[in-house]
Amino acid sequence: MATQLPLIGIAVSPPEDGSPYYNLNPEYSDAIRRAGGAPLAFALIPDDDYVERVMPLVQGLLLTGAQYDLDPAWYGAQPETGTRNPHHDRDEFDRLALAWAGDHSLPVLGICHGCQAINVALGGTLVQDIPAGVPSALNHRTPSNTGEYAHEIELAPNSLLNPGGEPLVARVNSAHHQAVDQVAPALRPIAWASDGVIEALEAADLECQFILAVQWHPERLAADDALSAKVIEVLVAAARRWMAKDRHPQIVA
Repeated sequence: MATQLPLIGIAVSPPEDGSPYYNLNPEYSDAIRRAGGAPLAFALIPDDDYVERVMPLVQGLLLTGAQYDLDPAWYGAQPETGTRNPHHDRDEFDRLALAWAGDHSLPVLGICHGCQAINVALGGTLVQDIPAGVPSALNHRTPSNTGEYAHEIELAPNSLLNPGGEPLVARVNSAHHQAVDQVAPALRPIAWASDGVIEALEAADLECQFILAVQWHPERLAADDALSAKVIEVLVAAARRWMAKDRHPQIVA
């Protein structure tokens, strides 16, 4: 009998450039499949009933990147110069999905925009524009083809992505102009760029809930890059452990 693959729910991005279609780079689902998971894309319906219905189907949640900024009102701020218009449906879907995941200790991975959403949902804030808010900032907003390395990061020891006892330097891609500012109390930073921009977060208590959030785009490097592949692999492994504990609520017809 074949081993049941853990289902990883994926939050799609809103339509872009006047398109009537959701946006989901197939590299997300490809990376999940390589890591031993089964991707399942959610519709962008920011409704409690919808989220309560679909979230029990999955064993893990992936919040993807997006071409929109989070609404600064979500973290008690006013828009600053450089902040782009938010997409309120995506913000609300992320908020509802993360709340459900927190209530059920569901494993969560956030990538780029998803990383920022996790931090804000748990009580953190954002730098609204890196060039304006970070002294001597690196160029974090490289061209849209983020399949190439942009800069180095340092990974903290004794963390999900660097379980060893010494700091680790790695290269990542980069396609963002906002970043984590104040870290949410339930999270801890585990990677930084040389300009101080936080590049990854994990749950402060991983026994309570698996949470990993990275600012780069590992889905675009995972086929050939060990660190980026590991980002997806640890999510799928956590989803498999969650599934083994049979923690699904009963789905009501």
